[in-house]
Amino acid sequence: MKSAHPYPVVALRSIPPLAALQAFERAATQLSFRRAARDLALSPSAISHQIRGLEAQFGVKLFVRGARSVRLTAEGERYLEQVSAALTALDGAGRELMTRRRADRHELWVSSLPFFTSTVLLPALPDFHRRHPDLTLRIEATHQYADFNSSGVDVAIRYGREQATGLKFEPLVEVNALPVCAPSVIKAGLRTPADLSRHVLIHLISQPQSWPRWLGEMGLADLQPRGHLWLDTVPAALEAAEHGLGVTLAMAPLIRRRPGFGSKLIAPFKVQAGFREKLYLVSRPEQARDRRISALRRWIVDAVRAGGQ
Repeated sequence: MKSAHPYPVVALRSIPPLAALQAFERAATQLSFRRAARDLALSPSAISHQIRGLEAQFGVKLFVRGARSVRLTAEGERYLEQVSAALTALDGAGRELMTRRRADRHELWVSSLPFFTSTVLLPALPDFHRRHPDLTLRIEATHQYADFNSSGVDVAIRYGREQATGLKFEPLVEVNALPVCAPSVIKAGLRTPADLSRHVLIHLISQPQSWPRWLGEMGLADLQPRGHLWLDTVPAALEAAEHGLGVTLAMAPLIRRRPGFGSKLIAPFKVQAGFREKLYLVSRPEQARDRRISALRRWIVDAVRAGGQ
């Protein structure tokens, strides 16, 4: 008698927990329990426990364990091939569901640098709503690199082309590092770049080479400032500078769109470093014909141009 159920019934006794499969796949790919633990934010002992559970369930050895290394057995190699294919299929199915959900709900996810978000995207939001009242934006302001493979990000705005495999990068705007500080810092004696030796330099944790690079461009590679202050976001660094805590580097020309620039925050020098960086609009090549993504892209490009960049 033919079953009325549209899908085949799957026996689950031979399917281990997903956590165990992920631990095995990472350890087998890396040939290291330690690196697998790092990738999955677990301890090496947790990885080892998951894999021993798999070996006990199937009654086979998946790894040959040495004093400082591990290698796959023949059974482990065959299982890795099948597990990798299965995890890839599950990942693809999940991302397809997320894409369909956002398309059905007319939702778009933008991952943007915090400073770009506050100076370019947020002021332009009324224009986006006028153009596309049926679309909802989800804007994530973060310095973390957008993982297009494991998240639902549609478009990202980022520095440079790191981790660019398989992604489309479109240049948005060129920026260069511009020292900025409160007027009180200038009054305290900041007229030339060499005067920075008497002041505190405010650094961004994610860009530790910015100040050394700028000072090198000025011929001041050996300059020793009065102190250092390290902060985790551009807005925090700019606020610290506004409060007179030191001098920080801002993105010119975008900094000129920050409220209070020219009064609470001033560029003390007329000189500028010669090196320039680019901000890119990042997306998946396969989304090039998605009308929602095209509309989002046009809006972001127009928002940059509207600011006179």
